[in-house]
Amino acid sequence: MPPALDTIVVLDFEATCQRGAPPSPQEVIEFPSVLVSLRERAVLDSFSSFVRPTHHPQLSEFCRALTSIRQEDVDAAPTFPEVLARHQAWLAGHGLHADNFAFVTCGDWDLVRMMPNQCAAAGISVVTLPRMYRRWINIKRVYTDTLRKGRSYGMTSMLRSLKLPLEGTHHRGIDDCGNIARIALALAARGASFELTNRLPAEFYPALPLALRWNDRTVHATLGQRLRAQLLALASDLFQTPMARVTTPDGVEVTDDQQLTELPDGALLQVYEPA
Repeated sequence: MPPALDTIVVLDFEATCQRGAPPSPQEVIEFPSVLVSLRERAVLDSFSSFVRPTHHPQLSEFCRALTSIRQEDVDAAPTFPEVLARHQAWLAGHGLHADNFAFVTCGDWDLVRMMPNQCAAAGISVVTLPRMYRRWINIKRVYTDTLRKGRSYGMTSMLRSLKLPLEGTHHRGIDDCGNIARIALALAARGASFELTNRLPAEFYPALPLALRWNDRTVHATLGQRLRAQLLALASDLFQTPMARVTTPDGVEVTDDQQLTELPDGALLQVYEPA
């Protein structure tokens, strides 16, 4: 994990919903963010766009009442790929990249479920999704760690505990982002450390075509899941020899699953027997 960060971007999607199970596929209808400097203890900027759903374009009455988002708001909005591109441009305009900030969410749902599901619905491979969208800080974890709480809390509960009033409309993404930003600033004032708490699991990535080299032999294969244990098992089976280590072409040893999520199709890997 990288060191604690002093710049964060709060993100809180709103999505199509209805009573009972959500529509399939569920789609983002509001893409908001709030840029926060923990060093300056200040909100610096915000980004907000409605998103037009394409699979289920008509919002349910339940969804409109919950989020206060109107049908005309999404009808006139750009599609998800357009908004995602605008969001990336907004981040770049502030000089932000994967190594100098992290998204903050209230829970893991936004980036562990909604983002990959929306990408699949929009025909976007998560492999092409910039790394910044595949790792994040769960504010609930920061809250429990800082205040020594034994369980996680929702946004409104955290606000009450910190004696902060709810501002705006709950379940409107940009308002929720503002409230989560205020929670983050209150926790920072109490000495909270903002470090990554989660990453997109390897199971969400597509199969990886690659080449495996052992001694003077090279075999082309496809890794079903980007798991180091599965890679070593695949190599052991292909070469009929137990394999214990794997390195990238530049000699970096693959020690965890996350390294495999960054590999491009056709990557060449060197495998080794036990020493």
